[in-house]
Amino acid sequence: MFYATNDKKALWIYEKPVAKKIYFNNTHVLIIEPELEQAIITTLDNTPNIAQLLQDAKEIAPNKYVTKFMDTTYTIFAHKDSIDKVVYRDKLDNAVEISFSNQTTNLFLDEELFRAEIPRGYDVVRE
Repeated sequence: MFYATNDKKALWIYEKPVAKKIYFNNTHVLIIEPELEQAIITTLDNTPNIAQLLQDAKEIAPNKYVTKFMDTTYTIFAHKDSIDKVVYRDKLDNAVEISFSNQTTNLFLDEELFRAEIPRGYDVVRE
């Protein structure tokens, strides 16, 4: 699941290959990894914000956009104001594809959704 607001807050929740919750705000990223009992605190300088990538993308063909963050090029496939998928190669040269489905826009999102808490007993890593 991916939630984003116009004021640069986002929450990305995924389960595979490892369950994570990734919280974005204007300056920081908090990654909660339950299986590792770990929380990583980093800045947007080190981690791409998908919402920002989408905003910065340039159209290169009908329904196909491209944007770059650090040394990684992201290709975005969109259709009628919705995103179908984002494709890129990670630092280990793995092909990554993030697919979007069941999209809804202009919903009310409670601020509590974006309030991240590090569970007690988790290791905290600062990057």
